[in-house]
Amino acid sequence: VSQSRYEAWCAMRDRCNRPNHVGYKDYGARGIKVCSEWQASFVAFLSCIGPKPSPKHSLDRVDVDGNYEPGNVRWATATEQARNKRKFKKVAAAGWT
Repeated sequence: VSQSRYEAWCAMRDRCNRPNHVGYKDYGARGIKVCSEWQASFVAFLSCIGPKPSPKHSLDRVDVDGNYEPGNVRWATATEQARNKRKFKKVAAAGWT
């Protein structure tokens, strides 16, 4: 299911800020935050992240342990996101690529 840019912004904020959100344990509970500028303004978020390249792209953090902030967020395909998960990073760091 393709999300609009606005829906992606709302979901990003929800999973970081709402303890009752299904994804909170993997985001807000781990200390992942949305920068204050993006938290307050969809327009500010859009001006940094730019247009969504296709319906197959969704929001991704470059550093999976980093916050949602300029320089750490991109639009990525499911394949790109699958390569950018915490489990994959740990295995790769151990030299088991």
